[in-house]
Amino acid sequence: MFVDPEMRGLGLGKRLLVALEEVAWSEKTSTIRLETGVKQPDAIGLYRKCGYRERGPFGRYEPDPLSVFFEKLREK
Repeated sequence: MFVDPEMRGLGLGKRLLVALEEVAWSEKTSTIRLETGVKQPDAIGLYRKCGYRERGPFGRYEPDPLSVFFEKLREK
């Protein structure tokens, strides 16, 4: 997910994330997993603020010192 620098600070990233979550949860997805770069502090902060927890690599990802992995479980 990328928000143009001129549009940052308007809450667009959070609105996009919430909209994506709503679709995932409505499709009965139980877990959302994300990867971002260590040099993306705004993304890391957004994911943490929205309830994502750090975890290890998933899927085809390998451990990478430049990546941060997150997941969020659907609330029951």
